Amino acid sequence: MASLKYELDQWNEGVIAFDQGLYEDALEIFEPIADSAKIHFNIGVVLTTLGDFEGASASFTRATNLDQFLAIAYFQNGVANVALEDYGKALSCFHDAFLYLRGNMVIDYTQLGLDFKLYSCQVLFNRALCYLELGEHDLGMTDMWRATREKQTKAHDMLDQALRDKGQDCTVFTVPQGVLYRPAESKVKNAKKKDYLGNSKVIAALDAKDAFSGFQGKSAWQVQMSGPTNVAAVEEPRPMTPPVA
Repeated sequence: MASLKYELDQWNEGVIAFDQGLYEDALEIFEPIADSAKIHFNIGVVLTTLGDFEGASASFTRATNLDQFLAIAYFQNGVANVALEDYGKALSCFHDAFLYLRGNMVIDYTQLGLDFKLYSCQVLFNRALCYLELGEHDLGMTDMWRATREKQTKAHDMLDQALRDKGQDCTVFTVPQGVLYRPAESKVKNAKKKDYLGNSKVIAALDAKDAFSGFQGKSAWQVQMSGPTNVAAVEEPRPMTPPVA
C-alpha cells in the first residue's frame, strides 16, 4: 500500500500535469493512487477534457460508490451522460445530485480542494432539460420554474430567460474546465522530507573487552553478571533456636 506522502506527492504531480495540458500524463499519475472519491473525480474530469464521456461517467460512478454523499460527482456524471445523449441516465444522476444537496441551496467545495460551488438551481435546471429531452414537458417546466426561485448569483439571472424560452437552445451547467480537486499547499509543503537530525553524529567507541561497538563502560552482559549469582550466599546467618525441653 502506498504511503500517504507518496499519494500526496502523486496527487500534486497529477494536478501539475493537468494544468500543463498533459492530460494523458495526468491519467497515468492519478490511476495508481485512485483509492479515494476525490481522485476518481479528478480522473473523470481529465477524461471529460479528453472527450471520453463514457470513461468519465464510469469514473464519476466510482467516486460516488466511495462517497455516496458527493453531490458534485453525481452532477458531473449527469453532464457526461448529457454529452452521450443518454438523458435517462443523466436525469437519474441529477436527481441524485439534488437529493444529496440535502436541502441546501449551495454546497461550497472550496475548503475540500475543489474551487466550485454547486447550487440547487443549477441541478434543477439541468434536470429540467433532461425532462424536456425525454418529453416530460410538465415536469421539465416545473423544475425550471423552481430553478428561477432558487437563484443565488447574478450569473443565474439567465434562468429567467430560459424559462421564457422553455429551455430552447439551452445547455447544461457544468464544472468549468480546469477545475479539479487539488491538495492543500500546506500539506504538500509539510510532506517534504525533513532532516531533523541535521549534521549531528553518534560517536561509537570500541572497547577491547566488549564484543560490540558502543559507548565505553561495562557491557550489558557485564552489568547483568557483576552481582552475586547465589543469593543465599550473601544472606546474614540466622541464630540457632535451642530446642524446647
